[in-house]
Amino acid sequence: MPALRRKQVLTLDEVTEKARSGPFIAKMAGVVAGRQERKSARGNRFAFAQLSDPSGAYEVTLFSETLEKSRAFLETGAQVVLTAEATMEADQLKLLGRSVGPVDAVVAEAGATGLRVFVQEPQVLSTVATVLEDAAGVAKGAAKGPIQLCLMDPGLPGEVEMDLGQPFPINPQIKGAIKSLDGVISVEEI
Repeated sequence: MPALRRKQVLTLDEVTEKARSGPFIAKMAGVVAGRQERKSARGNRFAFAQLSDPSGAYEVTLFSETLEKSRAFLETGAQVVLTAEATMEADQLKLLGRSVGPVDAVVAEAGATGLRVFVQEPQVLSTVATVLEDAAGVAKGAAKGPIQLCLMDPGLPGEVEMDLGQPFPINPQIKGAIKSLDGVISVEEI
């Protein structure tokens, strides 16, 4: 996901490779698979949270203060972004959680990307323009990004690309509305 890349969120494979060079603070995204809470000898609560991302499954240890702040986000199936201290011990990655939050908040914080809209016939352009104008009026708080239109009419010698020259609000709903229009081939983030 481009927004997570902009926030320097790494995959398990990338964190494992980087930790071989020494301990560092990593940002990772994942889906919560489970959580086991325990009490230490001193009575403090801690947890082991199991997560996975596209490159594999991993476990994060969370001590009491971090656990208290992030417990609500650690439900099975939740998509989260976590900050953890990553170290290699005996060729095994160890992750000590520092913070956990919902992935949606990190994506929103990263701001909108731009959109490239591929259309089949010129008549669709006015409908796309109407959707963008409506979005500008409704989604006032949404982050803005550039919009590029790619016309792929068979009568043209190739793709004709146009940049609308001003940023428009972009969020998943606006992207979906444009994607659902007849004559729009695809919409991709840039």
